[in-house]
Amino acid sequence: MNSIFRSYDIRGVYGKDIDEEIMKRIGKSFAAFVKKDAVVAMDCRLSSPSLSSSFIEGAVSQGIRVFDAGMMPLGAGTFHAWQSNLEFAYITASHLPKEWAGVKFFHPNGMGFLEKENTAISGIFEKNNFDEKEVRAEKVSHDVPEIYVRYLTGKIGAKNKMNVIIDNGNGVSSVVTKKLFSEAGHDADMIFEDPDGNFPNRIPDPIDGQIGKLKGLMSNYDIGIAYDGDADRMVLVAENGVLLTPEQTSFIILEKLLKTESGPIVANVESTRLINDIAEKFSRDVVMAPVGHTFLMQYVNDHKACYGMEPTGHYCIPSIVPFDDAIATSLYAVSAVSEREQMLSEIVKDMPVHTFRRDSFECPDGVKFEAMRSMKEKITKSFGDVITLDGVRANMPNGWALLRVSNTSPYIRLTVEGDTKKDFHEIQKVFLEIIEDEFKKRGLEMKEEHDKK
Repeated sequence: MNSIFRSYDIRGVYGKDIDEEIMKRIGKSFAAFVKKDAVVAMDCRLSSPSLSSSFIEGAVSQGIRVFDAGMMPLGAGTFHAWQSNLEFAYITASHLPKEWAGVKFFHPNGMGFLEKENTAISGIFEKNNFDEKEVRAEKVSHDVPEIYVRYLTGKIGAKNKMNVIIDNGNGVSSVVTKKLFSEAGHDADMIFEDPDGNFPNRIPDPIDGQIGKLKGLMSNYDIGIAYDGDADRMVLVAENGVLLTPEQTSFIILEKLLKTESGPIVANVESTRLINDIAEKFSRDVVMAPVGHTFLMQYVNDHKACYGMEPTGHYCIPSIVPFDDAIATSLYAVSAVSEREQMLSEIVKDMPVHTFRRDSFECPDGVKFEAMRSMKEKITKSFGDVITLDGVRANMPNGWALLRVSNTSPYIRLTVEGDTKKDFHEIQKVFLEIIEDEFKKRGLEMKEEHDKK
């Protein structure tokens, strides 16, 4: 059972790691920990309705009131919990393949549960010692998606109408996207619109190799958007069919946002220097955060930041909603583009260019942390400007390199960025030699797999 409890959520393969009885016990453990009323919502996976019912059954048995909000995007559910001042549980496996299931927990302010909180829930789960009480669940009495749409369109306007095409990926984003973008003043067409837990058209993760149909249709549109299964991640596609990086998306957003909002920018340690480029233009600081959307929000809150982003496609604009919300961010991005006279591809072309790559090297789970400690010590001694809050990132005048352990897979990841291709290759060579020396010392073969995520 410990394998399903991760640092920031609970997840496993349905029928193998997680079933209805386990989810009922998770619901009991959650309620015993929070001791407060909560709202529960879910994504569209085939397992989600029964798992949601089981979670709610377990939670109410511990004496808390639970409001069942049904199927909706994660952002809409978090919005409702925030507006209602309720704890929040969302049944989802996010961008993972269809056979996966899980649950994420959030506080009323939209902040995801920290690792220590999830560890405490795991401990309650393991003890499995509960007193049963009789409390009935209640349905949410109003239309959450409708209120969510009305709120966002009241916050985010558009200077000009944009022709938008949205790849919902048969996830839950379509519960709100057509209405949201239309009422915001745009022409919005949909593909893969019907929520379907089989995800028949692409995997729930909107990575480059999965959004071919969207890219193929872009000649008829100004901007394309693709979401993951529960719509907590999004990517933008330009009219020429090119997928924007999260940093390029952030650059566009920040060129608009920083004109009106104060505070620093939060970006995790894997983010490229394009974030620093736009920050310097507006004389703003960039605060580096560890990888993980919970850390993202924690740092945004602690530093009173105006914006937060992760290269996985998580974004937060606190002046819109105080939590990371891909749907709200995508509407803001379209609004930002609507104010420009250039096409999206031309805006991207004018951005600074850096050479960037992330690679993964197989390293057994039983070895990777000790190997990382050894390399971290060597890099810290060899470089002057080092950040060690998540792995070790060495900053240089002409670029940077980051070595960190994957918390969920048997990999050590190397991320390198150079101001030029020459800088990139020089920095990469140094760090590849560090990895190779460490692997040889441990009798490991250096197997490289380019990270397409």
